Amino acid sequence: MEKVMLSFDKVSAHYGKIQALHEVSLHINQGEIVTLIGANGAGKTTLLGTLCGDPRATSGRIVFDDKDITDWQTAKIMREAVAIVPEGRRVFSRMTVEENLAMGGFFCRTRPVPGAHKVGL
Repeated sequence: MEKVMLSFDKVSAHYGKIQALHEVSLHINQGEIVTLIGANGAGKTTLLGTLCGDPRATSGRIVFDDKDITDWQTAKIMREAVAIVPEGRRVFSRMTVEENLAMGGFFCRTRPVPGAHKVGL
């Protein structure tokens, strides 16, 4: 049986009074590559945003690697689970990759990442 790596179970999300997601369910197994396709305003970015806690899911459940992260704060999600890097966008386009990573350093763990020295970090 394949392990479910990421699961959205009846996830809804709102921007104020506007409902952006209505009971979306999606299950992605470990090793799968998945593409979200839809029209502008269909909720693709909002769904990925709920994975990182912005916007918060107003109902439903989000599970990543067997951990229910639905109610986790964004900083905890980014520190212990996942972060989103949109395709074709650079956070700070005039900075190097290393400088961009340093800007996010406030989310880093207290211990160094194993092997980071091998790539000059």
